[in-house]
Parts: sequence; C-alpha cells; structure tokens
Amino acid sequence: MNKYGLNDEQYAAVTDSAQVMTLNASAGSGKTRTLVAKILYLLDQGVSPKNILALTFSNRASNEMKTRLMAQADIRDMQVSTIHSMCVRVIRTFIHYTHLKLPFTIYDDQDQLSVLKTVIKSKGYTDDPYEVRGIISKAKSGQEEDQLESPIDEIYRQYQEILKANNSVDFDDLLILANQCLQHPDCKDHYSRIWKHILIDEFQDTSKLQYSIILSIYGPHNTLTLMMIGDLNQSIYAWRQANPDNINDFIKNYNPSQRFLSYNYRSGSSIIAHANSFLQYGQPMVAKSPSPGMVSVSVFNSQDDEADKIAQAIIKMQGYEETAILYRMNSRSLGFEKAFAKYRIPYKVVGELPFYQRKVVRDLMGYLKAANNPTDIESIARIINIPKRGFGDAKREQLFLRGRAYLEEVSQDMSDIRLFMDILGSVKGKKPAEALYEILNRTGYRRTLVKESDLFMLQAFENIVSGFDSVEELILASTFLEQDSGHGVKLMTAHASKGLEFDRVFVVGVEEGVWPHALSDNYDEESRLYFVASSRPRKFLNLSYSQSRMYRNQIMKTSPSPFFIKSSGILK
Repeated sequence: MNKYGLNDEQYAAVTDSAQVMTLNASAGSGKTRTLVAKILYLLDQGVSPKNILALTFSNRASNEMKTRLMAQADIRDMQVSTIHSMCVRVIRTFIHYTHLKLPFTIYDDQDQLSVLKTVIKSKGYTDDPYEVRGIISKAKSGQEEDQLESPIDEIYRQYQEILKANNSVDFDDLLILANQCLQHPDCKDHYSRIWKHILIDEFQDTSKLQYSIILSIYGPHNTLTLMMIGDLNQSIYAWRQANPDNINDFIKNYNPSQRFLSYNYRSGSSIIAHANSFLQYGQPMVAKSPSPGMVSVSVFNSQDDEADKIAQAIIKMQGYEETAILYRMNSRSLGFEKAFAKYRIPYKVVGELPFYQRKVVRDLMGYLKAANNPTDIESIARIINIPKRGFGDAKREQLFLRGRAYLEEVSQDMSDIRLFMDILGSVKGKKPAEALYEILNRTGYRRTLVKESDLFMLQAFENIVSGFDSVEELILASTFLEQDSGHGVKLMTAHASKGLEFDRVFVVGVEEGVWPHALSDNYDEESRLYFVASSRPRKFLNLSYSQSRMYRNQIMKTSPSPFFIKSSGILK
C-alpha cells in the first residue's frame, strides 16, 4: 500500500509522468480519490499550488475536492473550481478584451427568463421563453448565433443588447468571453505560464466551447501536466451541448498516455455484472465490494400499482436514507409521492424548486446584484417596489426603456425611490454579508415576511452569504450549487443521480417510449443513462415497468423497454 492509499491502477495514473494523459475512470472506481492524490503527488514533487488548475463541472464536486485537499495541504493559491468560475477570473484580468466594465453582473437562469419574457412580449411574439432560452444557449455553446432563424434571431439580438446595456452576461457569455480573451497571445501565455499542471474532471461533459477554452490554456512549452479525466460510459448530457467526441478528438490529436480505473468499490458483484452488459466503451468493471449484491426485475399492472408495491417493499427494508427511486421523466415522481404520503414514508423529491429560486432569496439576490452593478436594470426593476414604493408597472416599463436616467429623474419627486437609490449606493462594494445586513435594516424587508417558511429562507440566506467575499462568487454558487437532498427516500431523475450512490435503488418506468425517451434521437446516450442509473446501488437494484399508465386522463397499455427486456434476459 502506497502513501496515498491507492490501488495499483490509481497509483499508476497518479505517478504517470507523461505530459499529456487521459484517465478513463469507470463508475465507483475512486476517481475523486485519484484526482486528489494526483494533486498531492504534484505538491510532494515540489510543484507550487499556484501552478495547479483543477476544473470540475459542479460546485458539489469542486467543494468535495477542496475539502479533501485542505485536510492535507495548503491550497489557498490553487485554482480548484468550476470552469465558469475560472472564466470569471480570466475575464476580470483581461476585461479590456471584452465589452464589459468592472463590476459586471452575471445573469442566472431566472434573470434570463425575465429578460426574454420582456423581449418576447414587446415584440408581440408568443414563443415559449424556456424554449427560446434553450435554443439561444445551444447556439452560443456551438458558436452559431448567426445561424438563428427568425423570430429567434430578433429576440436574441435584443436580449444581447439588454445584457450589454446592463453591463451583464449570462453563463454562456462567460465561456464565450473567456475563450475570446484566451485567443489573444498575451492572455494565453499568461495563464499557460501560471497553470503548468492542468487537471480536468468529467471531461466527457465538456462542450466544444469548453474544450476550446481548455486547449487555449494548454501550452506545449509551458504545460507540464494536462490530465483529462472522464468516462465515456457516463456521457449523458448532449442536451446541454456536452460532446463526448472531445475525448476521441483529444486522443487522436494529442497522443496522450491512456490510463484506466476499472476496479469498482461501490457495488456488489451481481450489480456490476448487470451494469457491465450496458458498457459501450473501455474495460469491464471489476467488482471489489465484498457484497454479492442483488438484482431483480418486476412487472406491475399500472403506475399506481408500481408505486404502491415499491413503497411497501421499502417499508420492509427500512433504511430510508439510503434508498432512491430513479426515473427517466420528472412526472414519474407523482405516483410515488402519493404512495409515500399514504404509508407515511419520508421522502425528498430532488430537483424541486431550488433554494436560490425561492422568492425571498431571489429578492435579496436582486438587491445585492443591483447594488453591485448600478447599470443592472433587470435586478433594479425586480426589487424597486419590494417593499412597496409606489413604483408600478407603468414606471417599470419606462425604467426598461430609459434605464438609469429615468430612475434619477423619478427620484427627484419620489422620496422612497431616492432612499432606495441611497441604500444601493451605500452598500456598493461591500461584502455580501455586510451589504445584506444594511439592506435588511434600512428597507424594512424583513417586516414584509409573514410566512414561517419565508423567515426560514431569510435566515438560511443570511448564513450562506457570510461565506462569500464578492457578489460574483455568490451568483456563481447560487446557480451551480447543488442543495442537500434532505431526509428520507430520494426521488430523482436518472440524470440527477449521476455521481451519487445508495444502498438500494429502484429504477422505475423502464417502458417503451419512456426509456429510451420517445423524443430522443440518441439511443446510445439513452443506454448510457440507463447504465448510470443501474450503477448507483451498493447492495440492491430493482428494475421495473408497468403494463399501463395514465396519459391525458386515459389508461394506455405499455410495453417493456428494450433495456428492460435485455435486463430480464441477463438475469434469467
């Protein structure tokens, strides 16, 4: 046993001295342990923390990595973050290569929707703002904004004009502008000299644009380590513009040293054998858990029958905290929620309205954004009449049309608006916790809250902001920070389960037209998603489908999915 507590595969990857390498880390193979050990190994070799860049694609993964590293090393000068956080750093330093000025505002999903709704309404269109947001995001990720068709192209242009006027960007813009900066030799050289050791987690989830950013930081003469870590078998985010072909492209063009982690410490041998049958790439997983595990399949008469019988089985098993129900579509949770309420089984639907989208939290985030960036009209408009200040819809429309100048004009005759602007001005530049304290004390916002749940949200938000030094960092966290899933049985989509593990997992609704999804044209990705769901449990896996389901108040007969049929054949 080596000093890092690694197996032979992990240790070989950590000590590989190749300049460029890939690490294919299968499910449950100790990927994070290996990544952390690689960083510790570099530090032990005398590498300075400031020369290490470790990128992940969620705050949960980033925070876990930081926690493990901080227990063993001083990483204050090390960049361990999401790719979006890194892009903010690049943009701040080389902002002269962008249209922005410091400080700028980052619009989250809800901010985007608010602007798009305003634009769509102003043009008399009836497009779904959620759908428009997705189309625009996809176009930005593929750098194909000039190929948008009317009327989306008109909406897009006005949307971007509003962001520019408000000195604001959305999350796709962070990637675009950072990539824009990194195309300049001085910017590229600056970061390739600083970050000599680059480690990229979840490489299979990178988009073409993110891939470009990573390669822009890489400099053959400066970079000593470029390590891409991922698993093509868990590439399930094409709808977020993730491009698994990036891995094959990287291998083809950079001839990296290729390492594999195939030992699975999570699941029993029977579960591993089942999951291996759905592998598309690489080596079969090797079970290292002492438990044999158990895999079973079930057929139910209806969705209600499925939910009711699984609820009864869970009662007998107990251990609610380590049990999960996984499904392909969110709507499948409703039957289980009813059954769990009937049997008084504690549960949590993972993916319900997130903390940062609750009204109280969005109000307070609006105050902090407006104070941080005086030209952010979207945030100002959100909170200018909270609490009531006599600033109605007509005035809000004028605010959107005329901007800050209109606000200055109105404040001459409206003392409440003048006080509002004074408050924002007085907290500009302060740390979020200090700014929030003054906002709450001077606006009377706390007195407007009546519901106990709203007061709880306020208290929770006060606790959260104390951990951030800037509003930009808080905005990033508010969008990418996964919340604790709570107590009881977890109900979630298979997508949401990636990276998680449980003792017992029920994969439900494995029916024709549901899984693979009828609207998906990527059968291979649907199969990979099924692999991800099937590889979550440690001890018990049940796969089921119902012979009928309700659709628009009518009972419809259903057939088993090809995945269910294949699973049934494997287990016979």
